[in-house]
Formats: sequence, structure tokens, C-alpha cells
Amino acid sequence: MMSQRWHGKRGFTLVEAVFSVMLLDIALGACVFSFTLAMNISGASRNKMYALHAARCQLECLRTNSYGATALSVGTHGITNSASAGYYTNYWGYYTVTANASYAGVKDITVAICYQNYPRDNIATNFLSTSLSQTLHP
Repeated sequence: MMSQRWHGKRGFTLVEAVFSVMLLDIALGACVFSFTLAMNISGASRNKMYALHAARCQLECLRTNSYGATALSVGTHGITNSASAGYYTNYWGYYTVTANASYAGVKDITVAICYQNYPRDNIATNFLSTSLSQTLHP
């Protein structure tokens, strides 16, 4: 003969049901929070990658100029959206051209592209540098 462990009571009590729903809410809330955080971090990585690409495009545009071009005059120059990377309109920056003190006929170029860093809610900047020689860029 089989003995009944719960003496004929079947199902859950109200307290057990409320407790299980609370545990499920906590677990789902943690999942939603981690998903939201992952999306923010992914967006920040995307912004950083686009800003780096915009800096590379600007640097390549500058490298196509001749050594004595106005765009390569010594000083700090602003970057317009049309000159940087075309459709990257959420980025802004500047580039600096300096005469290399060690080598005559060499200019050092540093491109800085600023972008919004969303998870930290601040402005971040990517820097790229190169040197141009007068003998290679007549």
C-alpha cells in the first residue's frame, strides 16, 4: 500500500507561489540589466571604432597633399565632417602639424577625433600620428 506524503494536499500555497514569482522577477531583472549593459558597451565600442576610422580617413586625406600644401601648414587645424570621413557626422576633431626638430624637411601630423563615450557619459578622443618627409611628398 502506498502512503501519501502530503495527505491528499496537491498544488502550491499562496506563499510558495508569491516567493517563486519574486525569484523569477529577480532573475529576469538581472538578465535585462546585463543585456542593457552589454548593449551600452557595444555602442561605445562602435563609436570608438568609427572615430578611429574617421581619424584614419583624415590622415589618409592629409597624406595625399603635397608637402607644401596649405592643409599641411604648421599649426592646428579643425576637421570638418566632410573632410573627415563623410558620413561620420557625430565626430569632430582637429589635426596638428609640427616641424620635426630632429630632421629638416619632415613634418609630424597628429589627428585627434573626439566622440561621445556613452556608458561613461563623457567625451573620448582617439589620436593617430604620422610623419611626412619632403623627399617622399614633393
